[in-house]
Amino acid sequence: MTIPSRLTFVRTVWQNFMEYNGYDKFIIGKMTITDAIDGKVTCELPIEKIHLNRVGSVHGGLLSTLVDIGGSLAIASKGMHATGVSTDLNVTFVNAAKEGDVMSMDAECVKLGKTLAFTIIDITSKRNKKLIAQGRHTKYVAIAHKDDKNIIKW
Repeated sequence: MTIPSRLTFVRTVWQNFMEYNGYDKFIIGKMTITDAIDGKVTCELPIEKIHLNRVGSVHGGLLSTLVDIGGSLAIASKGMHATGVSTDLNVTFVNAAKEGDVMSMDAECVKLGKTLAFTIIDITSKRNKKLIAQGRHTKYVAIAHKDDKNIIKW
């Protein structure tokens, strides 16, 4: 069996999210994964009207979704096709982003254990390089380790 590159593997996991045709596809279907190495992923999302709150800046729910997805993809970059279930998600909102901006997300899996995985996510504006939000995401991964599509084995 040939092991795919981390970027190819993470994009395959992301495609699996999109094929479900659920919330992720509807809200962040235009997100692109630009880079992935062992434990780290970079993504970009153009901000459209659907991503805004009533005062015209990016919605906190969208930023929370990006932290959730970013943490999952960072875990995927460790070789996990199944990325577990959320146990804790924390987001700090720092600056606003507007329609037409492109947000860049840098996500890192800082620890992948037998039971839990811990991730940190920075979301910045590509236009002005300001930090938009920062998050931490913890996931229960004990069952996820048993997925046959994982490229790492425990």
